[in-house]
Amino acid sequence: MKYLSQLSLLLPLAFFVGAAIQYVGLSSSDYTFSSMVIRDGFIMISLILSLPLVYKQKWASDRNVLRGLRHLFFLVLITSAILFLSGNRLASLRDRFFDTDFLRINLGDNVLIISWAFFAIVFMLIALGTLRNLIYIKRKKSTAAIFTWLMIFLLLYSLTSLPEYYTDSILNKVPLFKYLNYAVLFILINFSVVNSFRVSWINYLNKKQKIACFWGGLILVPVQILFVLQFRHIHPIVSFSPLLERFIEMGMVFITIYLCMSFLALLAHLPTAKLYDRKIQQIQSLHDLSRALSSEFNWNKLVRTIVKLASEVTEAEYAWLELYGPKKGALALISSKQLIEIERKSWNAECVEPLIEWFKRTKETMICNQINKNDLVKNLRTWKKDIGSLIAVPMIASDRVVGFLYVGKRFEFGFEQDDAEMLRAFSDHATIAVENARLVEESIVKERLEQELKIAHEAQMKLLPKQMPTIEGIELDAVCVTANEVGGDYYDFFKLGDAKLGIVIGDVSGKGPSAAFYMAEVKGIMEALSKEVLSPEEMLIAANEILYKNFDRKTFISLIYGILDAKSKSFTFCRAGHCPIFFVRGEKDECQRLEPKGLGVGLDPGPLFEKSLQQERIKLKRGDTLLLYTDGVTDARNRDGDEFGEKRLEDALLAVRDKVSIDIKKHLIHTIYSFFDGQNAYDDLTFIIIKAV
Repeated sequence: MKYLSQLSLLLPLAFFVGAAIQYVGLSSSDYTFSSMVIRDGFIMISLILSLPLVYKQKWASDRNVLRGLRHLFFLVLITSAILFLSGNRLASLRDRFFDTDFLRINLGDNVLIISWAFFAIVFMLIALGTLRNLIYIKRKKSTAAIFTWLMIFLLLYSLTSLPEYYTDSILNKVPLFKYLNYAVLFILINFSVVNSFRVSWINYLNKKQKIACFWGGLILVPVQILFVLQFRHIHPIVSFSPLLERFIEMGMVFITIYLCMSFLALLAHLPTAKLYDRKIQQIQSLHDLSRALSSEFNWNKLVRTIVKLASEVTEAEYAWLELYGPKKGALALISSKQLIEIERKSWNAECVEPLIEWFKRTKETMICNQINKNDLVKNLRTWKKDIGSLIAVPMIASDRVVGFLYVGKRFEFGFEQDDAEMLRAFSDHATIAVENARLVEESIVKERLEQELKIAHEAQMKLLPKQMPTIEGIELDAVCVTANEVGGDYYDFFKLGDAKLGIVIGDVSGKGPSAAFYMAEVKGIMEALSKEVLSPEEMLIAANEILYKNFDRKTFISLIYGILDAKSKSFTFCRAGHCPIFFVRGEKDECQRLEPKGLGVGLDPGPLFEKSLQQERIKLKRGDTLLLYTDGVTDARNRDGDEFGEKRLEDALLAVRDKVSIDIKKHLIHTIYSFFDGQNAYDDLTFIIIKAV
């Protein structure tokens, strides 16, 4: 393989050297049509053998986009500078080439033209290789084929353009060949534009990097355009090889189109660059909270951590935590950030009493961007005079309000709905931590552990959807029945528009409170990522990249994420190490297992996970039924130790395939618990039913 790799470099170089020797060795009398054809033949072979080098470059990837952009930036600037410096000399040599009284130029000029030709080939191969790696980031199935066709038509266009230079050729007198050249050019431009839309690498840049690329683009795009115009004006290597001249020229046109499209896409991303960075920061804060709170039982340190992270996750100036005392005690200000001493001492529950009563009725999050105009919180200004906007979240455990978490800013309109949703997710974690810390303070260990499991169980159930979403033409139903202790089963739905619904089901490895905490962390991540409306494959790749950094190496989660499209009546999904989906066609008495490839989330940092993932799409007809489930269903055991198994689940599903979704759910639950025969469930039982009606 080592020798083959060296040979792949030497062969195209040998043909180029052959063309150069033939060019230098000819006398003016030998400079004929046939000699040009031979030289262009050498160049064509050299180009074909060189193209694999475009596919072997690794200067740009999803993990090092900036390196590829830097290579391209300096490559274009250096090449442009060389062209502008040697432009006058190259232009004069071109004019002498087209002169009817052409005489052979001296050796120094020959070396200049050949050197420029060689440098132009190297520049083009490196530039195309760099663009190819950028285009392949987040590639689709058709990406490689479209780029390959671009390379093919780039060579074809160079070949079909030759009659324009070969005035003695018979092909120059055939109009059809000229039209063929136009057709190839049209297709080449189309492939260039299509490839130029592949700019997913912009998503990998943070705000600082996007701004740097913006200023770099302001320099690079005009330089590249001037570079192309100067090249077309000078025609620096037409005397050496018209074919190479056209190849380099159209390659530069493609580079220009791609750079312009990338710059426009970057401009579109700039307004949301800060929002994207903020979203990543919020997700990271949520991870920090989950880790810190799940292991922190020191009461004073815990409450300080809650208000500190609450202000960070919402970028608030103030934050304070109010909690009821144990056993229905009075409400008290427990911890705060950026409140002065007189404010902490003068606090009392009366200033927010209307808000507290509203919380007890609705248990909803309050976001207020104008304190003075909201009757529920305007009395708060009597205590905190410099507050302009506020978010308040009730902390609920076991359907009981245990306290309230507030964040505020001096100015009005300081918060968005996204801040409220993130603080709500944050408070769910904080509530569990607060209750656990209180239990730790109790002297009886058994009572503490039982209460911890109860709170974690109820908090886990609270994180699951409270009602089924509605989507036209589809019936949905789901159930999650936990075992004696909390576990890691999880399902959720995400509205992705009027006619699309994201569906996820998962199972965290292990059992107990740790699995429940990880499940809550997964829920927060999936909710945050669902707002980006990613494809199932992109969604799981992004989730894996985040979770791998935060899971310990003994923990992983199996997931299925899919998008249900009511308009196209289709379900597109990816499976990350989870149980297969059972699919029953309405007109057939058989159950089909859908089991595309996929590795569990959190097992691999990225490359292997992304490579193993396989996205699948199925069309749904009236009467079709999909069953998504966790292994707690099939691993359920009776008194004799026999597993319920997939065969019994298939039979149970087929028996009610003509029923509505709620009847299917009832039948499956009845069948499973009948199999138990009074035995307690070993694991959580979770499944989702999707019925096309």
